[in-house]
Amino acid sequence: MSAPVPRPLLLAAGAVLVCATVLVFAGGWRIGVSWDETYHVLRMRTYLGSSGWYVLQQDLHGDAPGSWAGTVHVYGPVTMLLLHGLGLLTGVDGAGEVSASATAYAVRHLGVGLLALPALAGVAALARLALRSWSWGLVAAAALAAMPAWTGHAMFNLKDVPVASGYTLATLGFAVVATTGRRARMAAGAATAAAGAVLAAGTRPGIWPGLALAALAALLLGRGDRVARSVAVAAAVAAGVGVVALVYPAPFGSPLEALTGSVSESSRFGGSSGSRWYIPAFLVTEVPTLLLLLGGLGAVLAVRRLRADPARVVLAMVLLQAFALPLLAIARGSNLYNGLRQLLFAYPALAVLATVGIAAVAARPRGWPLAALALVVPLVVQVQLFPYGYAYSSLPAAAIAPAVGERWPTYDLPTDYWRTSVRELAPSIPRGGFVVCQPHTEDGAFMRVSNDGRENCATYLIGPLAAYDDQRRGSWEAAPTEFLATVSGVDRIGDNCTRFADVTRWLWWHRVTMSYAARCELVLADYPAGGLDLDHGGNGGDVMLDGWAVHHDDPGIGLELDRAGLGFVLPDWARGRDLVLRGTALGRAGIGLEVNGSPVEVSGTGEEFAARVPAPLAAAYGADRLLITVSDTDSNADEALRLLTLRVETATKEDR
Repeated sequence: MSAPVPRPLLLAAGAVLVCATVLVFAGGWRIGVSWDETYHVLRMRTYLGSSGWYVLQQDLHGDAPGSWAGTVHVYGPVTMLLLHGLGLLTGVDGAGEVSASATAYAVRHLGVGLLALPALAGVAALARLALRSWSWGLVAAAALAAMPAWTGHAMFNLKDVPVASGYTLATLGFAVVATTGRRARMAAGAATAAAGAVLAAGTRPGIWPGLALAALAALLLGRGDRVARSVAVAAAVAAGVGVVALVYPAPFGSPLEALTGSVSESSRFGGSSGSRWYIPAFLVTEVPTLLLLLGGLGAVLAVRRLRADPARVVLAMVLLQAFALPLLAIARGSNLYNGLRQLLFAYPALAVLATVGIAAVAARPRGWPLAALALVVPLVVQVQLFPYGYAYSSLPAAAIAPAVGERWPTYDLPTDYWRTSVRELAPSIPRGGFVVCQPHTEDGAFMRVSNDGRENCATYLIGPLAAYDDQRRGSWEAAPTEFLATVSGVDRIGDNCTRFADVTRWLWWHRVTMSYAARCELVLADYPAGGLDLDHGGNGGDVMLDGWAVHHDDPGIGLELDRAGLGFVLPDWARGRDLVLRGTALGRAGIGLEVNGSPVEVSGTGEEFAARVPAPLAAAYGADRLLITVSDTDSNADEALRLLTLRVETATKEDR
């Protein structure tokens, strides 16, 4: 049994835990919508539809995922089902309706905060088993709450926080099964493990190897009645698998594919691999330095106690949660990004190990002040950053970050990667014009396109601004060749843009930018030699602007509503000359064209069309830019308008 917790340390831990919990729920209500939340709204809508698959609608081929869909087995619907239930209780969602309103997102954030609480309780219980004291359990919960990555993500992260909570409950449940001889307590442990498995694997199925290791450790390392323990572990596994299969039966038509696909798709996201130094580098960056050192000390002490300590089974299972999958990710060179949030499930185990280290340090004369500082200082920095605590970087990392990021961009430290500060930025973004959130950069210029797509971020559900569009103030009379941009996480700006508003916070001794807004001059891609093939596998991606609907099952590109745009820079041979646009389209009879803001006459037969563009009109927007707006003028047509090809030619006498 460990020495008692020094009273000042216990008081500090209690204060940190209470303050961090307040930050989670206050921040969850205030913070904006993050990356992926919008996508999970769309996934949930598909799941509640006829197919039963938790994927994007555009990834379906009929009622099953198409061969092109790359994340079929990465996510499950359990967390969104729980959040949807909360939405139904609070009235922000309806039956079969998943809302994308600001209030609906805020309610889901509170739900994520509630799902983070089991991790805090699980950490406290594991520390109680390992150190034989609920007081040390309180310190362990405070150690987890003090980690900015944990508390910051607990405000909104519906993918990684539930997995961490579920994994921690599974570890706790299997640890109880392995260390008790009482049948009632063993049954409670099995139920806890099953519930944790459902939450973790039902949200990210690829976590199942870690859960399997915990179950195996309970079988092999436990003490007491082997038969009863085996029955309890088997019951927990069967219940967990059964509930997940019942909630999400679609992938289990091919169970082996579901198991292997969930692991391979998760570890090789995007078909890419990563640096094996990535995890060690971001451990030093994201975890508060004192807590990281105490966690390292605790890990060494835990390994040493595996031989004789009565709590060795619990310590072994905590070590497995902390190290097994991260070491496997390093060995495989898994494609991790945006720090360690994909390994957030290891943070609760790290908090338990840090508490083992804290107990050793606090047992020494005057050792407790160091432990108290390890808990209090990160909380103070979180308050500085509130509600963007996930943007934390440790003191050593903050000191060397500029030099490291300049030489190795992979290790650049983003601030608000998650774009949740766009909500705070929204009142500074005037109405009018086209808004791009997180634009791509080409040759130092911001393009009018982002990872979200080519739609106006002010109205496009996927982006971080649509839910808060009604909070924008003022107006802006935008020229057709201008657009607005919001940028989060980095302080770099395109050569074609001028910054006019920002959201900042203090981090340690300096002010950092969470996000900013800018006015930008439109830069377009070059017209591809040979013209445009606008099928989903063609070369039209760089020149497509907003308004297009693209699906692998459909030829060409169709109009999302009634208008869509293309834009490119004319080649040298086309400059200063009369031009002709020639192309093919399904539903060609209803096609309408505007070029650089003016309508042009369209002619043609069958699927082919042509339109003459006089040289002055082609030069109207300057910089050799040609903006083409396509519209469907025949609302009664049986065949929807879909553009297949387009090419630019110089006009001949016949065209004139």
